[in-house]
Amino acid sequence: MTPPLEWHDWIAEAFYRIRVAPAALTKISALAEGEQSRLRHMLEDIASVADQLPPSSVGRGWTPEGRERLLRLAIGRVSVYYSIDENARTLSVEHVVVPSAHSVHGSGEAHDSGDTEQTG
Repeated sequence: MTPPLEWHDWIAEAFYRIRVAPAALTKISALAEGEQSRLRHMLEDIASVADQLPPSSVGRGWTPEGRERLLRLAIGRVSVYYSIDENARTLSVEHVVVPSAHSVHGSGEAHDSGDTEQTG
């Protein structure tokens, strides 16, 4: 059996730090192991792409006008909101939104009833 994934703070292969806020960590830890593994891989891929671009003094689309803006990564019904700080070489997971069980219908699709839990 593989050991559980470490989620709090780690360095990706691209030498980008990936940090997860405590409330987001609680939501991620409740996901199935396969979803956790897929999410971790996707975050590391995003860090690798960010590493390919040289630091910008004028900012990128993800940090307009010097302010942080949260980006969204959707994995099935789970939405992960994160930011990228080029100068600190850090990808920060701020919020994770998982639809509550009673908002999912028999078809497996979430019903847009505003019934979501948000942490962060």
